[in-house]
Amino acid sequence: MSAESRTNLLLVDDRRENLIALEAILEPLGQNLVKAESGFEALRHLLTKDFALILLDVQMPELDGFETAKLIKQRERTRGIPIIFLTAISKEPQNVFEGYSAGAVDYIFKPFDPDILRSKVSVFIDLHRKTEELHRASETLRERDLAEFRRNLAESMPQIVWTTRPDGKPEYFNRRWTDYTGVAGEDAVAGTGESALHPDDRARTAERWRQSVESGEEYEIEHRFRRASDDSFRWHLSRGLPIRDESGTIVGWVGTATDIDDQKRATEAQRFLVQASSVLGSSLDYRSTLKQVAQLAVPDIADWCGVDMLEEDGSTKQLAVAHSDPQKVAFARELSDRYPPDSAAPQGAAKVVQTGEAEIVPVITDEMIEAGARDELPLALIPELGLRSYMCVPMIARGRILGAVSFVAAESGRTYGQADLELAEELARRAAIAVDNAELYRRADERAQAAQVLATVGDGVCLIDGAGVVRLWNPAAEAITGLAASEITGRRAEAILPGWTELAPQVPVSSDPGTASTRAATVPLQIGERELWLSVSGVGFEGGTVYAFRDLTEERALESMRQEFVATVSHELRTPLAAIYGSALTIRRTDIELGDDMRDQLLGVIAEESDRLAQIVNDLLLASHLDSGRLHVSTERCDGRALAEQVVDAARTYAAEGVELELDAPDDLPQVEADPGQLQQVLTNIVDNAIKYSPDGGAITVQIAPNDRFLRFAVVDHGLGIPVSEQTRIFEKFYRLDPDMTRGIGGTGLGLYICRELVRRVDGRLWVESREGEGSTFNVEIPLAAGAAQLTPAARAPDATAA
Repeated sequence: MSAESRTNLLLVDDRRENLIALEAILEPLGQNLVKAESGFEALRHLLTKDFALILLDVQMPELDGFETAKLIKQRERTRGIPIIFLTAISKEPQNVFEGYSAGAVDYIFKPFDPDILRSKVSVFIDLHRKTEELHRASETLRERDLAEFRRNLAESMPQIVWTTRPDGKPEYFNRRWTDYTGVAGEDAVAGTGESALHPDDRARTAERWRQSVESGEEYEIEHRFRRASDDSFRWHLSRGLPIRDESGTIVGWVGTATDIDDQKRATEAQRFLVQASSVLGSSLDYRSTLKQVAQLAVPDIADWCGVDMLEEDGSTKQLAVAHSDPQKVAFARELSDRYPPDSAAPQGAAKVVQTGEAEIVPVITDEMIEAGARDELPLALIPELGLRSYMCVPMIARGRILGAVSFVAAESGRTYGQADLELAEELARRAAIAVDNAELYRRADERAQAAQVLATVGDGVCLIDGAGVVRLWNPAAEAITGLAASEITGRRAEAILPGWTELAPQVPVSSDPGTASTRAATVPLQIGERELWLSVSGVGFEGGTVYAFRDLTEERALESMRQEFVATVSHELRTPLAAIYGSALTIRRTDIELGDDMRDQLLGVIAEESDRLAQIVNDLLLASHLDSGRLHVSTERCDGRALAEQVVDAARTYAAEGVELELDAPDDLPQVEADPGQLQQVLTNIVDNAIKYSPDGGAITVQIAPNDRFLRFAVVDHGLGIPVSEQTRIFEKFYRLDPDMTRGIGGTGLGLYICRELVRRVDGRLWVESREGEGSTFNVEIPLAAGAAQLTPAARAPDATAA
């Protein structure tokens, strides 16, 4: 009897000699006898082996036969093993009862007949074998039924189901595989199933399957199968699990492939929309972002993506075209340039832009290509692109068509359906919103820039609507008039601008901005106690009239001063010229005899008036140089007292009778840093001015004293004095305190202006202190020369009166 066919018998007795005796009795049966000398050892054997029968001694130390039997019967695996008790001591009825209660099938007393024991054991051996045979037959039948059930289940499942051998070679594909891919199951088993896979997925699928077969790990991958019904590739999730036997050895693989194309496209659509929205929102340059979106759509959504925009002239212009192959992109652009979008075509971006309705062509046929070709050239070239499916959707925002987005499927084998069209329409909607927002932002930015221009422009600008209400009043208008926008806007112009009703008809209003024929009108406007002269022009439109005005009040005052200056200069020039001319004519007369004294007197008049005329001309030239910045200033260390003394001595020679000139200055004054000639001219002008405005005579004193870092020259007179309101204006060019010469005081109005500018150029100060009718004190401070002593006997005058 082979070892595989022998049955295990467990012999349990605490006496070795008894075990040997049992072994000798049962040896003729030819079975596998396993011996145990205790109940614990018997239990250990039962954990690892199956037995047909257990021969168990009752009396054993620690764990007796009854206790061992009870433990055996408690385990599911050993509960059905027959037990025969063997005993030479426990022969009482209660012991026998306990033995049967513990699960025994027989209770044999020692000594026993060996033949009878062998017969009983043989019966149980046969029973065990028959039970095993029945079990194996049942298992075989069950496995056969289960396999048939599994096969029927696999055939009825809507998913693709497959099985392979342990080495990964296919052995079965269900009917769904054949119906879906068009490849027969037996052909797939033979090795042609790979043809149903997308070419781009074959290599990575084979590699992933090889890894799983070698490692025994679960197989899972997403790849595309060709669907035979429409020849399109659709995404599937394939999973495979190893089938292992009781020892853990892989005996095969079973797997499924589930169509997840719709779910994957929905996920990709959401991801794409999120990415597209991010790109669209990343910049206000919508042309750039739309190009990026077109690139983003390839190849996940389309093999080709194009964007066409509606131009202002109503034409359609291609903004972007994208494909993974740059050469194909160049080819497509060449076709677009050669054959621009035609709104009269039955299909295409131009048609979608014109109608505002989306187009979808699930399958592009050769007939469609032929119908759309304009000549033989595109008919020969377009098939090379392999176009399969197409859709085009309009970009519409706030009811306005902005353009269209086109999607074309080619080498991917994708076929567009309703879900794809909805995705395309959502993308176009978001793109249209982005374009519209960019346009709105641009217009808002232009309006903001216009508002900024209005806020910073130097001219006043106001808007008065058709009802005469002020709607706009810019900062320049506030500055010119002194009227705040909050006080003006929303109120009628005639109520807040005195005399507006009379002034408005005088202002020219054009209907065309920038019309050269409309000249601005200069009109007066009384604001409180101020009289403003404004240059005003207007432009009318549907909402009212925009007026622009410029303040000419100061220019008008300067013009008035210029006219007065011209008149004054003319007078000042005529006076010496008249004296010179009269004296010259007198000298030339031959009808009278002039004595030497008279002739010398007349020549003196000519010389004196010539000097006066030269001084006027020099003042005019100096003022011109000061205005143009051409006057050269060369400073040096000089003696301010000596210069002042020269000026006082010179003034005494021509001062009117009754005017007394004095110099009040210590001998040891520090030197100053100045241009000697220009400083002398400043002192001369101020002393001359004091003499001129002391018509009744009086003392004029030139005081000199150091003051901190300066040397101060103060020219004090007791003449007419200067009103407080005029004390800052007397240093303006052309300004004269007595323009009408009511006191006979002439002049060009340039002397004090020249003084101010010359003093300012050496970083000095000039101001006046005066009371009307009591005289004036003109103060000049010139910086001390470097290293000169600094004394502070007096405080400096306030800045408000500084020149």
